[in-house]
Amino acid sequence: MNFLPKLLLVLVASFVLSACKLLPQGAGNKEVTLKFWGLWESASVVNQVITDYKKDHPNVNIVYEKRNRQQYRESLQEQINSGKGPDVFVFHNTWTPMLQNEMSEIPAKIITSADIKKDYFPVVFTDLRNSGKKFVGVPTGIDGLGLYWNEDIFKAAGISQPPATWQELSQDAAKLTVKGPDGNIRTGGVALGTASNVDHFSDILGLMILQNGGDIKNPTDQRSADSLEYYTKFTKSENRVWDEAQPASTIAFTGGNLAMYFAPSWRAAEIKASNPTLNFKIAPVPQLDNNKITWGSYWALGVSSKSTSQEEAWKFVKYLQEDSTMVKLYTEAQKTPGRIFGEAYPKITLAAKLASDPYVGAYMTDAPYMQSFPMASRTFDNGLNDQIIKAYEDAINSAIAGTPATEALKTTAANIAKVFAKYQTTPAK
Repeated sequence: MNFLPKLLLVLVASFVLSACKLLPQGAGNKEVTLKFWGLWESASVVNQVITDYKKDHPNVNIVYEKRNRQQYRESLQEQINSGKGPDVFVFHNTWTPMLQNEMSEIPAKIITSADIKKDYFPVVFTDLRNSGKKFVGVPTGIDGLGLYWNEDIFKAAGISQPPATWQELSQDAAKLTVKGPDGNIRTGGVALGTASNVDHFSDILGLMILQNGGDIKNPTDQRSADSLEYYTKFTKSENRVWDEAQPASTIAFTGGNLAMYFAPSWRAAEIKASNPTLNFKIAPVPQLDNNKITWGSYWALGVSSKSTSQEEAWKFVKYLQEDSTMVKLYTEAQKTPGRIFGEAYPKITLAAKLASDPYVGAYMTDAPYMQSFPMASRTFDNGLNDQIIKAYEDAINSAIAGTPATEALKTTAANIAKVFAKYQTTPAK
């Protein structure tokens, strides 16, 4: 019996199989180039992750560009609709209604709705779906509002802990406020009550309305009016703890002239850079009752509906969402000059890693209870957020001038309805 032909066949088959194993994943696939637009992370940080991805996907080239935040939303839509836009892009969670025509839906074979519900905080499951309830994005991080408090001012007033409720906050703010002989505020108790010099006033008022059970999209109800009245009371009468004579709240807090201040996590890096010796901490936001509600404002990743490589783009987005990739992005961002931390993890599985972090720990505590609405400050969208914020800003100014809150909010409600009609969308809440 001649074994030579059989032996040759075995050797040839073995060689072919070995050669296949040596070929990198994706070899022979069509060359793909993805354009990736971001806003916050530097190219040096993102390119490290892109390099890692390319090791297993040599046919995929990814070109990252950090864009200017000014007019970014308008430019994004214009470029996508002209066929020149990015394949992958960053967008704010509240932009989902405005970008529905520009965003492709996530293929279920890549990321399922069950995965999103299981892996991410509940606000993500609510926010990042189009009108057809299909998911169109996944978050790059999670953020909202935290209560910054100056430990030295608290200690001088004999207060050891930040307030956990709004009632406690009102009481503490009165104790923490320092006035001169002329009655002018020298140290503010808390930056609340105005629109002109309270950074993130819209987020704060939005949070108050949601916690009080008001109708934030149509604020003609009494609960919304009560929320507006409560907000503006901090700047009224001789008992005021803040007023329009104060500098912008971020400047006042950074300078050590403000005891309490509400802001997103990224402000901490600005404050540390401007005043490294300031002794401050960040606490979860106060609550009205046991039904916890906090504020969510964060950025996400989407894929263009005009992209010719949507599946490859979503595969890359999925890679960016892997635990190890998120940890690497956070760690590398932390090393960037001017940064003291990366984007707080939006995934439930990673939250414990940051629970005790002095800067983002409070946001991790609040993340399971976050809700959102297009009143998010500093998205620079010149759209839903900026125009609805203007409507609420007018209400605050009217209430300070003496207009009853119910009357001021009737105008606000009418203006909000016009904004949503302009963008041919309806409120998510």
